[in-house]
Amino acid sequence: MLFRIDFDIGIYPDRVQVSDRRSGRFTDLRAEIAFSDKDRLIADAVYFENTLTKALRKMMSGGFILLDARANVLPGSLDEENRQLVRRVLRDIGFKRIAFDDAEEEAPPPRLPPTFAALF
Repeated sequence: MLFRIDFDIGIYPDRVQVSDRRSGRFTDLRAEIAFSDKDRLIADAVYFENTLTKALRKMMSGGFILLDARANVLPGSLDEENRQLVRRVLRDIGFKRIAFDDAEEEAPPPRLPPTFAALF
């Protein structure tokens, strides 16, 4: 069975928490290499993306559709610079719909190849 991805994402110093809104499953993953420092929640984007990707992989058991993947970033202490960084990381991972504090942004849906579009 295939499911659309709809995750809540919490970002904390050197830790990410991801919960699946559909099933209620939850993971809390501490960063192997610190991505925070004393002044910024996300000081190193590469290590943050690595930690977030590992947490998302733990959550993705079964089949998922990335076509309409949604991420809800939980309210926290993200300044505008960190929001832009989180937005870029989530888009790079494959999320199309990203919400911060109930303000949702949506990227235009990607065009499907003709052979794949015929399935829908």
